[in-house]
Amino acid sequence: MVVKISQKLKELAKHFPNDLYVVGGYVRNYLIGIEPEEADLASATTLDELVEILKDTKFDVKIRSKTLGTALISNGDDVYEYSVFRREVYGDNGEHSPEKVEFITNIEEDAKRRDFTINAIYYDINKDEIIDFYHGVDDIKKKIIRTVETPESVLSKDGARILRLFRFQCELNFKIDKETLATAIKYSKNIKGISNERRVSEIVKILHSPMKYKTSKPNAFMKAFKIFNKHQVWSAFGMDIPRIKFDMIKKVEHKSQGFLIDLIDTVNPISVSYYLERTLFELGLPKKLMSQLINILSGYYAALNRESNKPYFFKYFDNFPTIYLLLTKKSRFLAMKYEFFYKYIISQKLIINVKDLKINGDDIKKYYPQVNPKRYKAILESLLSDVFDCKISNEKKELIAAVNQKLKYL
Repeated sequence: MVVKISQKLKELAKHFPNDLYVVGGYVRNYLIGIEPEEADLASATTLDELVEILKDTKFDVKIRSKTLGTALISNGDDVYEYSVFRREVYGDNGEHSPEKVEFITNIEEDAKRRDFTINAIYYDINKDEIIDFYHGVDDIKKKIIRTVETPESVLSKDGARILRLFRFQCELNFKIDKETLATAIKYSKNIKGISNERRVSEIVKILHSPMKYKTSKPNAFMKAFKIFNKHQVWSAFGMDIPRIKFDMIKKVEHKSQGFLIDLIDTVNPISVSYYLERTLFELGLPKKLMSQLINILSGYYAALNRESNKPYFFKYFDNFPTIYLLLTKKSRFLAMKYEFFYKYIISQKLIINVKDLKINGDDIKKYYPQVNPKRYKAILESLLSDVFDCKISNEKKELIAAVNQKLKYL
């Protein structure tokens, strides 16, 4: 069985004193018959040796981690991730990073550190042959995911591997071996041990699994989410609910937003914005993305609660195109109602944001130095409301004069 390898990789392999192998997703995908991923490489050649043998060649080396023995090898636009054969020892806290790494020369020992049989198939570039210690080729034919060693040894101390297991299930449309699945559920609490960024990354990949490969299916993410519901895995993500009622996630294009709507509809919190802020913070989202998501989803629920047009668009105008897409999946009537006013604002070139006023806090300070700066926001928002209602024009002289009236009651 031959795996198609690029000429650049064949040229690279000739520089190595040891056999160079392609391993992981590239080999797996090629054998499945889908577009191969970037090639991950492995051999017994150390990083110091790697730098030396590729010196003065077409290939550049960038060390990624001396601790893990990883580097990037590049040639033009082609970049390969390289790792030295290694043995790993994990602690009991469920973290993804090993506590101890030992570099080795035995390929079979290197295979033992990998997660699933379908990801542990090596391809010897020079010899054009497959090395398959764990019958991963057979598992690909059977469309099943199982661990290389015992599920206990592979999954009990690494929460990231548990999430990867469910991601591959969704992306490849494979089944999970019964013992592997039972062990993943048993140690699902270890998901808490990995970084927030990794948890979010894996969930997002699961959400977008239907678009990953041609082997996947529409709403493929539900394979994993049904298991998470059945075995109450969501607590491992910091969510205080046993299961989520999924509905919008199947309807909307932006799956992350659909997921959050279904989460909110399940919890039914008193304050949507507060709940989202707490949940997204727990997941570890960047502040800018958190703020945008909170505004979009708050705008979605404000529309469902029929908030009046002016205060609604003062808060949600910038994100309304996204909100509109969500609304159309819940209430076409409300979506069209708010869209009409949104288009009216645009056509009439109405001022909708404080930053578009011809004055700002500095102008208030200049002309009304006695005013406490804490009052600036309220004054400017009141001026915006008057401009929007055409009570005054958006001209600096008129706005400055209007401030004097605002001071009487603000």
